[in-house]
Amino acid sequence: MDSVTRNVRTPLVEVYERYKRLITALIAIVLVFVIGQITVSNFLNLNQILITIKLASIISLFGLCQMLVMSAGGAGLDLSVGFTATITAIFTASVMNGQNGNLWLAVLIALGIGLAVGLVNGLLSAYVKLPSLVVTLAMSQILQGIINVYTAGRLIGGKPSPVLQNLAARATGGFPNIIFVLVAVAVVTMILLYRTKWGAILFGVGENETAAYLSGINTKRVRTTAFILSSMIASLIGLLLLGNMGMAFKDMGSDYVLPSIAAAVVGGVSLKGGDGNYVGVILGAILLQTILNLLVALGWGDAGKWTGYGIVLYILLAAYVGNRRKR
Repeated sequence: MDSVTRNVRTPLVEVYERYKRLITALIAIVLVFVIGQITVSNFLNLNQILITIKLASIISLFGLCQMLVMSAGGAGLDLSVGFTATITAIFTASVMNGQNGNLWLAVLIALGIGLAVGLVNGLLSAYVKLPSLVVTLAMSQILQGIINVYTAGRLIGGKPSPVLQNLAARATGGFPNIIFVLVAVAVVTMILLYRTKWGAILFGVGENETAAYLSGINTKRVRTTAFILSSMIASLIGLLLLGNMGMAFKDMGSDYVLPSIAAAVVGGVSLKGGDGNYVGVILGAILLQTILNLLVALGWGDAGKWTGYGIVLYILLAAYVGNRRKR
């Protein structure tokens, strides 16, 4: 009997150990929703859940940027993703000007901006060996300066194409379309990172740079590529922000930077590099957005809301980082 019990429980224990972070995140999300339902009327319903996932989708997409850079090791972070998205939205709004026919040009511009920003970040971080925190912070300030000069004393003209608005702001069958975008991105990401040679190389460089180098891998190129992908994805997110909001404005993407890093860490991405699960990043984003929604529903003012959010965020990050150090 004992032998049978062990045989039954062992696979369950193995599954739990393998997906412990995902399971913990799911439990935490349910717990916050339950607390919200107890303290706020109608907090736990399908519409509220869909709104939460919609808002968390943008954080999740920015979280992918952070995951790519962090997984490559070198204490990588990308603080420039917010202003990369913002400058893309501002420059492409007038290009599209509400016309579907101009969407392809806007996409090309977005990719070009992302390539330029990511290449500079990658070269300075990987080849010049400057800390990515400093490099990307400086880049964010440069982008902010360009935005301020470009928008000084005038309104930002243009608007997104109808296709982009439908993709980012509309719903199909009651489900926000941005959720379908996130699912598609998640599938592609999981295949790229866990079913291709490049994904194995990325995690290998992050886990042990010396071993990867001795194996013949150009570690600097891999890390530069991670920064380029991060910035290009951030630029495309800028198009989604533009489509969702219907207009471009300064600082439209800056509020997503720190939550994206937090979502990645809470979702199980190591700050030292070498591992990560994008599903975990998505769950981390949903958890953070659920907490923020609860604080808003409780009627906290902006100051109290962000203070409470920061405290909860600090506790979550401290717990996850502390747990990783123990292991």
